[in-house]
Parts: sequence; C-alpha cells; structure tokens
Amino acid sequence: LVQTTHKTTPHYQIVKEIGPDHDKTFCVRLMVLGLITEGRGKSKKQAEQNAAKNALDILRNGRS
Repeated sequence: LVQTTHKTTPHYQIVKEIGPDHDKTFCVRLMVLGLITEGRGKSKKQAEQNAAKNALDILRNGRS
C-alpha cells in the first residue's frame, strides 16, 4: 500500500532474537513515512508481516 501510494519502501530491522536457536522469536522494527512499529514472530517473515500489519492498522485508523 505504501509503495503504491507514496512511492517509498518500508525499512525493516531485526531488533532482537529471543530464545534458543531451535525455538527463536524474532522482533522486527518497521520504519516508513515517519512511523515506527514493531512485530514479533517465530520467523523473520512472520515478524515483518506483524510489524506491517501494525503499521497498516495505524495508517488506516489514524495515528495515535
């Protein structure tokens, strides 16, 4: 959505990895349009998707 409407690319950064190698949880920070959100997941992709969902919720419902 952001790439289409604002011609900018979201930037993801792994903030933290929690747990042992066989059961890791990833924490990812998303930065786009001056907005910063975070997401967690059992994979980097899942954490990125959760961060993107959080950002989308904020963009759709107004900044809080």
